[in-house]
Amino acid sequence: MIQERKLELAGVPCLELSPGEAPAGQVLLYHGWGSTMASYRFFASVVAGWGFRVTVPELPLHGERGSLDYGGAETLRAHFWPIVRQGVGEAGALADELARRSDAPVAVVGHSTGGFIAAGAFAAQPRLRSAAVINGSCAWVRFEEHYRARLGIGPMAAEDRARLERDDPFPRLRLQPERPLLLLHCEGDTTVPVDSQRYFADALRGDGELPEQVRLLEFPRADHVITLGMLEQLHDFWTRPGSAD
Repeated sequence: MIQERKLELAGVPCLELSPGEAPAGQVLLYHGWGSTMASYRFFASVVAGWGFRVTVPELPLHGERGSLDYGGAETLRAHFWPIVRQGVGEAGALADELARRSDAPVAVVGHSTGGFIAAGAFAAQPRLRSAAVINGSCAWVRFEEHYRARLGIGPMAAEDRARLERDDPFPRLRLQPERPLLLLHCEGDTTVPVDSQRYFADALRGDGELPEQVRLLEFPRADHVITLGMLEQLHDFWTRPGSAD
């Protein structure tokens, strides 16, 4: 039976769902822009049903931590990267707290804005043993360039670009066989187009194949949603032998 509770970890309000037995692993699950930890209860319950303890942190300025005009373009441009950066920073403290509570390995997954946070946290925190990025990006500078070009916005100020380059997971991800990375993306995503994930995968691939610990899977006829096929791939990723050891 899935057990559910709200708690505060490392100063962050969280929703926790646990299986009835000792967990096979621990998962940090990050929600998306304009969403809340409560609205990810179903997603968390699915993963908990696979045998994992799932912790859903509330994003800054979301849910119990405040609100914004999430549909406003100016709000998005002003707050998106600060929220992502803060989320990445908090993920380190949360991963440390989870590790203190249990020896079970800690993984991270996120959708949309949460996917950006998952990518950044995985690059910054060796404690995280695996990551899944759903409709997010591991190449932040590339994403921002495409975003601005798509909307006809001028280039980033030099200072903003330099900071984004420093924070970008792309050059900082240490790919190791024991730290697998799963990238799931809707082929028709108009909110976070798949281009930057293809760019990331192509850079890793070079003239050969993707490293075996990295997989990019695209899902046709879908636009910025979590599909059943994605959940099936996520299940296989975390439950196959050795995936979370």
